[in-house]
Amino acid sequence: MIKMTLVVATTLLSCVVATAQENTVAAPVADVANYDPTLSAKEAVLANWELAAAGIRAGRIVSANIVEMAETDAPYGVLVRQAQFAQKTMVQRYNSALWIQSATDRGEQFEIDANALTDAVAAVNAPCDLTDCSAQRAKLVAAFERATTKLETAAQAARAELDLRVDKIDAILLSEQLSIMSDYLASTDWGRDFHLTEFGRDGEELAARIVGAVALWRNIEPYVGLANKEVDAAINDASRHLLRTMRHKTRGATVLDSNGPEIAEIKAAADVLAIEFKRAAALFAS
Repeated sequence: MIKMTLVVATTLLSCVVATAQENTVAAPVADVANYDPTLSAKEAVLANWELAAAGIRAGRIVSANIVEMAETDAPYGVLVRQAQFAQKTMVQRYNSALWIQSATDRGEQFEIDANALTDAVAAVNAPCDLTDCSAQRAKLVAAFERATTKLETAAQAARAELDLRVDKIDAILLSEQLSIMSDYLASTDWGRDFHLTEFGRDGEELAARIVGAVALWRNIEPYVGLANKEVDAAINDASRHLLRTMRHKTRGATVLDSNGPEIAEIKAAADVLAIEFKRAAALFAS
């Protein structure tokens, strides 16, 4: 079973509204490695949605904290250092949840104006000799205020998608989740429209997008394994290959051409995994 570096989504299940319907997909046995056997298939899928919404909201919280800090007498140098930490969370958490845009025709509600993240990062990197930074401070506050609003809207849209799925049955949710993962990887949405190209951070954004999508497999893998061990093994092999390819091609990468060889090799690996996710989705289709 592949291991992900992201926080396990099952820790967020306290936020998921459970319904009293009978499971339609059998739960794995208790000795399945690295898995909480108390989860139903439905809870496992909803936990993925909760992770996305909570991740974006975490970015919103750290952004709002910078705005609040700026209202105090904190020195500009201290404010910038804290903003540096905040913007990394904002960028990574939003990009990790980008798969939601392939989940619904309401994706525009989730999309952040590209300038929201770009302006925040630009404000953090604005030069100042620390003698009179009032102009830079004002720009930083304005940028983080805007990012806070945009991230909150995106988090609410993600949470609304979760709420729409609470009454669906397990098999439908599993099939949909696997199809979403397949469609996202096949679409190459993960390989274009980077927010931070001017700062040389394309590789960082791409890595967050790929890992964020593949990490969804962590919660739902046991159910696929029960349904078809061959498909389960094929997904794990394809996932490992994609992650290795992505790490190799983005290591040290600053700017990535959406039509370049690096993206092409990652796409080839992503297409293989997309096919396997589609096979898994068919296992639960009615």
